[in-house]
Amino acid sequence: MSLPPSVIASRLMVKARIRHLQVLVKVAEYGSIQRAAAAIGLTQPTTTTVLADLETLLDCELFQRHARGVRPTQIGKHLIPIARRALDGMQELASVASAMAGEASSVVRVVAISSAVSGVLSDILPNFSAAHPDTLVQIQELDIENIGALIGTGEVDVALCRQPVVIPTGWSFTKLASDRLIVACGPQHPLAGRRQVTLEELWRETWMLGPAPSAPRTAFDSLTANAGVTPPLRLVSSRCASIFWAMLQAQEIVALLPYRAVYQMLNTGQLCEIDVQLPLAFEPIGVLKPTQDVTDATIRFVDFLEMAAPRLKD
Repeated sequence: MSLPPSVIASRLMVKARIRHLQVLVKVAEYGSIQRAAAAIGLTQPTTTTVLADLETLLDCELFQRHARGVRPTQIGKHLIPIARRALDGMQELASVASAMAGEASSVVRVVAISSAVSGVLSDILPNFSAAHPDTLVQIQELDIENIGALIGTGEVDVALCRQPVVIPTGWSFTKLASDRLIVACGPQHPLAGRRQVTLEELWRETWMLGPAPSAPRTAFDSLTANAGVTPPLRLVSSRCASIFWAMLQAQEIVALLPYRAVYQMLNTGQLCEIDVQLPLAFEPIGVLKPTQDVTDATIRFVDFLEMAAPRLKD
């Protein structure tokens, strides 16, 4: 019979240490107590003892031993991500404490979709940091689906994203930067620099796709369905702009991407926008901000964003 949650929680509060969580995460990462011990800087017997101690506190087995090392049990698989988040929280706590004990007097916690990181924050943040050197800006890149959860738990001060279908209670949304879907390629591609490329020509090219249900993927599926075509595909799917950059640089392929997501790469000539008319509309990027209990640092940051917005409209 399993112990009640209150008993396990009491045990952890009294006896658990950060080292317990570190051992749990590292053993899972390396699949070996010996390699985990070396990575942490402990002896193998000490690591084994710490892990056994944690299993006793939790009243469950976390790993199964096998010939080549260890693998997580079903319980372990569920607990490892929680332990990893707890360690990440400790790192964040240390970062904020160090900054505010030094030069920082305030903190702004920002979450942003990748297009906002590349196409808005990369442009604005250097100037904000220079104007407000005493403000620590913590930035976390997330998909739009995960931003709402952080807002709900009070873990974010500002979000940069496209307008959500439902705006959280006590928050408002202001548009900052226009955006559009473009067809991008590497500078070595035969269509780079050509004027007035047609969609019919593009359907003969090899494409790399974003994952479903991303906006570019949905738009691509709609375009090809309406045209009744099935273009050749490169079977790599990613939300990461740097992966698209690497693929488009290395091969003669094309991709449908948000302009703001590859804004920097286009400006530096690492990628090229193909000159084609797309019958597509796309939502701009904006700032999702609280309307009550707003810190002075958050107000300064949002004001700075909104002052810069006019030059981000094009």
